[in-house]
Amino acid sequence: MDKNFKLYSYILDFDDYTRKYVVNNIPSVDRDIRIHLLDEIYNLEKSIIYAINTKGNIRIKHLIDSKVSISLIDMLFLKIRDIKCLKSSKLNTSIDKLTNVKNIVYGWIVNEEKS
Repeated sequence: MDKNFKLYSYILDFDDYTRKYVVNNIPSVDRDIRIHLLDEIYNLEKSIIYAINTKGNIRIKHLIDSKVSISLIDMLFLKIRDIKCLKSSKLNTSIDKLTNVKNIVYGWIVNEEKS
């Protein structure tokens, strides 16, 4: 269970950093990207909470939902990079934080599928 809480703390750190340095710097013209990014971060947090509190096939389903949210967040980061609205170092740090989350989630999925 300790790994789960570590994962959740990584997600909260990613969320805080992304809100502070990425979301707040997206221009209002591109507010749709901002809204979708916040929605997917929320969905990621929700799926991880469900995965922590369930077992078996239900847990795997929520982990796969988390994987989908991570992929959509990656896609949104590409769009943000294209509109060039913020420093690439801030975006890259946020991407690195998401990569840490992604690696843990993928490892958890592999571990659950072996069980």
